[in-house]
Amino acid sequence: MDRQITAVRPEHRFDTYNLKRYLSGKLDSISGNSTLTLQQYRAGQSNPTFYIETADKRYVLRKKPPGELLPGAHKIDREYAVQKALYSVGFPVPHPVLYCTDTHVIGTEFYIMEHVQGRIFRDLRLPGVSAAERTALYVAAVETLAKLHSLDVRTLELLGYGKGTGYCKRQVSTWTKQYKASAHKEIPAMDKLSDWLSRNLPTNDNEVSLVHGDFRIDNLIFHPTEARVLAVLDWELSTTGQPIADLAYFLMPHYWPSHYKVISTMGGVTGVKGIPSPDDLISIYCHCRGIPNSLPQQNFFIAMAIFKMAAIAQGIHARHLLGNASSLNAAEFEESVEPLAELAMPISKELFMLSPKGQAVLQHVKEFMRKHVLPAQQEVKEYYAKHKDTPERWHTPAVIEELKAKARAAGLWNLFLPAESGLSQLDYAHIAEETGHCFYSPEVFNCQAPDTGNMEVLHLFGTEEQKRLWLEPLLRGDIRSCFCMTEPDVASSDATNMECTLHKDKDHFIINGKKWWSSGKRVNVTEMVVLFTWSHAVLRTLSVLCACLAVCCVKQ
Repeated sequence: MDRQITAVRPEHRFDTYNLKRYLSGKLDSISGNSTLTLQQYRAGQSNPTFYIETADKRYVLRKKPPGELLPGAHKIDREYAVQKALYSVGFPVPHPVLYCTDTHVIGTEFYIMEHVQGRIFRDLRLPGVSAAERTALYVAAVETLAKLHSLDVRTLELLGYGKGTGYCKRQVSTWTKQYKASAHKEIPAMDKLSDWLSRNLPTNDNEVSLVHGDFRIDNLIFHPTEARVLAVLDWELSTTGQPIADLAYFLMPHYWPSHYKVISTMGGVTGVKGIPSPDDLISIYCHCRGIPNSLPQQNFFIAMAIFKMAAIAQGIHARHLLGNASSLNAAEFEESVEPLAELAMPISKELFMLSPKGQAVLQHVKEFMRKHVLPAQQEVKEYYAKHKDTPERWHTPAVIEELKAKARAAGLWNLFLPAESGLSQLDYAHIAEETGHCFYSPEVFNCQAPDTGNMEVLHLFGTEEQKRLWLEPLLRGDIRSCFCMTEPDVASSDATNMECTLHKDKDHFIINGKKWWSSGKRVNVTEMVVLFTWSHAVLRTLSVLCACLAVCCVKQ
């Protein structure tokens, strides 16, 4: 507890005696003679939250922030109403015991709930627990979310709570307005993302359930020793609407790179041992709700979640500038708004949805390009201008070799090959788009043609001996390869026109044809070898391509 609370900050102080006098007789444990200790929680970005301790009871007080507030924000009356309804049906929330509308007591409206003793993990990566427990805690969280979405709103006595269908359209509109109301500078990425979301709303947005609106690991209280959720906190953004939006918001940190942090305690969770993948969490959620195991228009919901988080971050920073922010680290949030919006843009592409790992690697590549590759462009340009009429024009500039070493050390190597990188072809398509901004950057990551295609053929169809001799050195970047396709008498860019033939003769292949030029052929060639592997799959391919692959060993 000591790490979670601190003395009440000056900007949030109020008359404790007035509070004690008001609560006397309303709460059993508080009377005129009671000792009441008040402290403030360090966390909580929206409504200030306070810890109250008496001789035999502990409570939590939530109030509105002081000062000027954004329209429609900080509706603590809604928090109290929804918690009261959920507590009545046995859903895990703190017991709400009192709501006060009299602003003369402490300066704003407030409510009080019973304190729940348990574990709160401010770091979404759950440090300090075993991998197995991380798995169990994340599973418990997503099961709790599924339980919330399975409740019948009509039985919760929340008449008029939310507006029902059309939730996504309202969310995009609401957070666009909130962002613009709190922005102190233009951020083009936020405007583009808002526009994309408005143009790509889900075709079916009719499902309605009670949604939390800010469902994250750090808004849950877990049992002190068990992987069990005791209470879900912070219901300020709750309403009725599309439940998938809640799930996407919970999954959002899986789409942040592992090195990326919205604030100091909210880093990406990709690759953290024990934390289930989004697909696994989606499967568990769908099983608990008894619905099909899928997330239609997943890219929209993830992008909307990130946009919402960016708008919230902007609002927190705006409150920091006004001096009425609720937490000590509010200033950190300004730096996350633009990166969040830029992070969401690749996700928002309709046709190609990156995996969480693909998204993380893409961000890493972008950062590497910005820091190392693009600044070297002038040096590379000067090298080729200087040596355009000399044999050195065929050599790799030293700066590119240095970049290659850095990329390999950073784990950004052979990204094109799923067996090496763990990325899908769709993941790599986005990465290739990024590296395509600079003509030599594919080589920096060992993802240059024709080596990529040649390595793929060797990986899929090569013998173990061929892989040892040619694939492994290519993957290490020790040698280069070439691709021979052009023929003198036909338009051989269309492979069906090729005249070169290949025939099997016992244990050998006879190739009859003539090739002009080659892609990737370099100086200092010490050995040339044509590689073929006898398999039905590759023979069918070769019957069309007519022996167009040649691998050339080049001493680097």
